[in-house]
Amino acid sequence: MVKFREMLCLLVFFSGFSFAGILGIEPYRDAQLVKSNSQSGQLVEIPLSKISRAGSGWEPESVIRLNGDHFTSLYKINRNALLSDVYTHYRAQMMSDGQSILFECESRSCGSSNAWANDFFGDYLLNGADQNQFLLVVKNKQDVYQVLYVNRRGAGDVMVRLDEVKSANAQDTEFNIVAQMDVQDIPRIRRFVSDLPLGQNVVGFVTSEKKGTLSAIEAGDQLILIAMAGLGGQLETKVRFINLADLGRESLGVNRISFVYVRP
Repeated sequence: MVKFREMLCLLVFFSGFSFAGILGIEPYRDAQLVKSNSQSGQLVEIPLSKISRAGSGWEPESVIRLNGDHFTSLYKINRNALLSDVYTHYRAQMMSDGQSILFECESRSCGSSNAWANDFFGDYLLNGADQNQFLLVVKNKQDVYQVLYVNRRGAGDVMVRLDEVKSANAQDTEFNIVAQMDVQDIPRIRRFVSDLPLGQNVVGFVTSEKKGTLSAIEAGDQLILIAMAGLGGQLETKVRFINLADLGRESLGVNRISFVYVRP
């Protein structure tokens, strides 16, 4: 029985070690691996903004949807650890090799912690006070995305969630999607277009599906007209809409708009 327990402890230790190696990030001192998971060919959403209410649920205002290999790990750190120290420890490693920041927030600027925990990550263990959270999203030159979420639970423990997504489309795509959202969510689309740098235009790829007597193409045309009307004359000139109907990749979703920068 003793040998079995020793082998089990070694298995848990090396499982955590190998997974940390995959992510390329050393855990914070005394961090305990709670769980880890690895899946291939998964459709994953990468958050690019705060989370907020959308219809009857919650979701980030902007995301990138990728089909690829998804690695996750969850760590628990004792209550004596300073939250800022934990975040700095992980952030420094994620930025050590020229990664670019896609999104970063802290405290209430991230939105609802409860929504991140339960609606986005699907893990109640991440739930804590809104003012105690950090979120960082980075991408390297090989189009590998990493997401870090840190929060302190009500019991005092610090929870650290690490995600890494290696896109299956990274090698065969000619453009980089910078934002995705529901094509009928006009307020979010307006905010995204309004915040574009001066002189920067975008292409908006719109996906759709057959709706009643309307074909997928006709439904897409209708969605584009709604989006154009919602943007208004001045903002509309910054977007070139392309109707993909139901011919887009799975990663583009349905009834969504995917924005791509137009090269200056």
